[in-house]
Amino acid sequence: MGASNNGNSPKSILFPILTDIAYIHPKINNWQKYKILNATAHNRPDNHPSITFLYLLLTVFIGAFVFGFIGLGVGLLVYGGYAFQIFASGFSDLNEKALNLLSIIQIFSALGTFVIPALLLNRIERRRKPLFNLQVKADWRLYALVVLLMFVYAPFFEWTIVLNEQLKLPDALHGVEQWMRAKEDQTGVITNALLSRPSIGAFITNLFMVGILAAVGEEFIFRGCLQQILINWLGKPHLAIWLTAIVFSAIHIQFFGFLPRMLIGALCGYLYFYGRRIWLPILAHFINNATAIVIAFYLTRQGKPLDYWEYKSEEWPMAVASVVLGTILLLLYRSIAHNRKTNGNAGIEQNNLR
Repeated sequence: MGASNNGNSPKSILFPILTDIAYIHPKINNWQKYKILNATAHNRPDNHPSITFLYLLLTVFIGAFVFGFIGLGVGLLVYGGYAFQIFASGFSDLNEKALNLLSIIQIFSALGTFVIPALLLNRIERRRKPLFNLQVKADWRLYALVVLLMFVYAPFFEWTIVLNEQLKLPDALHGVEQWMRAKEDQTGVITNALLSRPSIGAFITNLFMVGILAAVGEEFIFRGCLQQILINWLGKPHLAIWLTAIVFSAIHIQFFGFLPRMLIGALCGYLYFYGRRIWLPILAHFINNATAIVIAFYLTRQGKPLDYWEYKSEEWPMAVASVVLGTILLLLYRSIAHNRKTNGNAGIEQNNLR
């Protein structure tokens, strides 16, 4: 359904809402929106979004618990008693075996926390309409624009990393800031150790674990499930997209990378909201992660530190050009997705008249 010009739909300057359906009408309260949605769209989930949200939390908790233990079990089978020594040391000695064990645990953890719960919840909600569908087919121009968008926006995202790292809390919160930096440093040590492995096998493992699995699992759970639940619940797509992006960034517990991760999450949210294909934000997420993995592998093989190409704050003109050009491309993406949806609906109507 295309954007209506009759003034009934709420509008946004940068990201106008594309649909004119009842559940996002500003004069109807949230519960009425939900009842109208179920009454007028027979293919929507039966459950109230709050129930679906509880199912989401439950499946994530159970999946993380079960697959966490499976990952530990596999690690014990592979490394035997040495795994206990690694656990006892708290991974303080990040040697090759410790990093391989950590990768095994991380892979199973990602499966249990993100991939399996999202697919299971989608199955539960499938009685009328799943939260997300796995159809890949979309206008090829959308996939091409996703690739272009991620590289065009890259300087802007890099600049926000620099800004975020310069965060200073008030003196009264100095202890909190020290704790945040300590957590960031601890996480950074492990991440750098995983990405700095020079072998081809480690590179493939990282590409699967951080590139493919993280992109698929996190987009399934955040954009496919949480974002859609919040849209159905709140009736405000833009609010749902940004709330999901905030949760997505916060869940990584990397405070000095919160801003860029939130912005990438919001971009993925709009890519999904406009494109209606979960593989579009998955592609964006994969490009972001895979690029970092490839660069880290190249620098490691060249014997250079991972921060060799560190972005400088004085490069802000490039960041400004990046966000301007990126926004133009995003508007083009929205236009193509909108036209595709309008033409698709017109085709359905013509078939119904035959």
